Amino acid sequence: MRRALVSIGALVAATALWPVLASSAATISQAKLSSELLNSSQMPAGWTASSITSDGVGCVRGLLEPTGVTQIRSAQAYYLGTVDELPRFDEKIATYSNTKSAYKKIIAHINACHVLTGLFDGLPITGSVGTMSFAHYGNASAAYAMAISDARGTLHYDYVIVRKGSVLGAFLEGSYPEVIPSEFQSLVSFGPKKPT
Repeated sequence: MRRALVSIGALVAATALWPVLASSAATISQAKLSSELLNSSQMPAGWTASSITSDGVGCVRGLLEPTGVTQIRSAQAYYLGTVDELPRFDEKIATYSNTKSAYKKIIAHINACHVLTGLFDGLPITGSVGTMSFAHYGNASAAYAMAISDARGTLHYDYVIVRKGSVLGAFLEGSYPEVIPSEFQSLVSFGPKKPT
């Protein structure tokens, strides 16, 4: 049950963009962008990298690239926790031709998304999305809480969307029965402190 729902974690594509890059989005190489992702040594003990992916469900499908927003480059990482592959932590970072405009459109898209419906793994999914209080990061950031349910149960997700310089990103952590706020805050905080 949890494993299938856990892969919804990627539905926010998400994850986190914190690289402090002075160059324009067009000049950031794919290798440089990828090197900014969190690595295994920054994750809690026992967590493992995973290649499980999902583009999302309902109004959070393709979250960092909704209609009218096109990425130039992107990189992402997924990690699974130690109890039935929970918690689940997703990070995605991307560049855009106009990151400030992309951020505004993405946040407007999320703010208009309150109810999640659709199919995932062949099962009907319902859920909710709402803003939450969280520390500020980068030039601009917004935090959200989400719950996803199907016949097998409910998973809870916290995620943060951040604009920092010419890069945009998302951190997402999903768990049952809830996300541990201090753990999520700790993982998110790695981003702004990473050297470039």
